[in-house]
Amino acid sequence: MDNDNPPSESSPCLVLDAVSPAVLGASVMDRLRQLATQHASVPAGTTLYRQGEPFQAIYAVRVGAVKTVVNDAAGDGQVLSFRLPGEFFGLTAIHAGHYVNTAIALERTAVCSLSFPALSRVADEHPALRRQLMRLMSGVILNEQDAHAALAGHAAPARLAFILLALRRRMPEPEASAETLRLPMSRADLGQSVGLTPETTSRVFGQFRRHGLIHASGRRVRFLDTVRLQAMAASISPAAPSRQVPQNVAGTTSANDGGRCSQAADGGG
Repeated sequence: MDNDNPPSESSPCLVLDAVSPAVLGASVMDRLRQLATQHASVPAGTTLYRQGEPFQAIYAVRVGAVKTVVNDAAGDGQVLSFRLPGEFFGLTAIHAGHYVNTAIALERTAVCSLSFPALSRVADEHPALRRQLMRLMSGVILNEQDAHAALAGHAAPARLAFILLALRRRMPEPEASAETLRLPMSRADLGQSVGLTPETTSRVFGQFRRHGLIHASGRRVRFLDTVRLQAMAASISPAAPSRQVPQNVAGTTSANDGGRCSQAADGGG
């Protein structure tokens, strides 16, 4: 189901929420706002950038959802991660100089982007901005690496419980609450992001329903026994679903999920 309420063109770019106006000053923030490009209504299935393309911009989701996919030598795609409102993507291209995955809108989505070459020029003039950006980017990439490492070796039920709980924490209202979650992605994509085949994902969903853990209808999931799901996922590092809140990067980044402007239990931004 597509998101029906994209923000207006005047909505702020969430990339800017991750830097500190108090440290940078009004003139630098004005320059950054001029660099931001708003993409107010991106149709489902739209490719925002492709694996191998030159790195041009970093992105943040404002409304909707994006998946990142990596293709192997045979051209087969593997879902790496999901980016939800307030979260960055495209950051892993910084060191390579080209995008290392493909980003695709899962539903009608609004994103904003910042030209990285232009951003770098401003950062060259203002070391405080460069420090904030490097801290932000390092934190995002490390969170992603930690998330994938945490999943290794765990059984399918633990992985599925983990990603469902992580998405519930990351998704904004009304798409998620203590009891319910709307999945912006297919179940096949959901399972693939934590290393499960479509068949295994379907089987574990069925197990969860039969054991009274969830009720699932289409892309709607209702949590019936969160305590048991949390127990299943407890063996997976709780650091993986952390979220960087866009409280500026001048001090510390906060982790309480994948906060706004953070990534979560799926890596590969």
